[in-house]
Amino acid sequence: MRRLLRIWPLYFLIVLFGFFLFPLLPFGETTTNSFLHYSLFLSNFEEIWNGWRDSINFLTVTWSVSIEEQFYMAWVALIAVIPAFRRGKYFNWYFLLLILTSVVFRFLVITGDSSAILQERTLYFHTLSVLSDLAIGGYLSYLCFHYTIPEKLKTLARSNIVLIYLLGTAMILFSRILFVDFGIVFERIAIGLFFAFIIFEQVYCVNSFFKADKLPGFFKLGEISYGLYIYHCIVIFYVQHLFVQMEWTNSLAGFIGFILMSGIVTYAISYISYRLIEKPILGLKRFFR
Repeated sequence: MRRLLRIWPLYFLIVLFGFFLFPLLPFGETTTNSFLHYSLFLSNFEEIWNGWRDSINFLTVTWSVSIEEQFYMAWVALIAVIPAFRRGKYFNWYFLLLILTSVVFRFLVITGDSSAILQERTLYFHTLSVLSDLAIGGYLSYLCFHYTIPEKLKTLARSNIVLIYLLGTAMILFSRILFVDFGIVFERIAIGLFFAFIIFEQVYCVNSFFKADKLPGFFKLGEISYGLYIYHCIVIFYVQHLFVQMEWTNSLAGFIGFILMSGIVTYAISYISYRLIEKPILGLKRFFR
């Protein structure tokens, strides 16, 4: 319920905007996507089935929210039917099973006979393809809460931390070269493990070369981060049309202005949304401690 109060309001706000209000606005358009599928948190499948033919581009961002909700709903169902789950047992095996399932699914996709574009979209948007991201995070949290973290990991040398960051960043930048053919099967696993290391290092390691929470306004930015994610594509859409109409797109100054205006407007809308919409709703969390 606490997570629902955080996720659902903005999700349904942008879905309602995309399907019913956007077509009535300047530059608006309709979509052949299914409102029912979006309402049931199946927008990631809509991107596979229909999105590549005709979709409103800013609705695409909801695909990851849908997968997150599918993950939560499946977990709630398992807790309801498996008594041991209510006591936190077997979560580690559950997460490992999800990671294995994701690997097997990606293998089946790349060895199948689907078209290249459908294969690519399935690898990117399908729940079973990307579920390993959530499972790796879940498994990391399980280990941190249920086992004593070795001091060697907490006191990892700064040089080793920097090296892992450099290697992980290079892996992401050159992923299209490193993960080809059957390597695609393990791409998300490798990148997921790197981000798991980042989270672990930021929370537990004492020799970090930099702690992100020392950035001014870091936690405040975290409050509106969901709004930044949900709204940014809508803002980009309208700012782009403005710059095209004003003929500001053919210069470096125009490009920089486009980025600055998109960022500032997105931040402003996200801040207002948090104060007027999200924060009052999040106040209801006190009933679900």
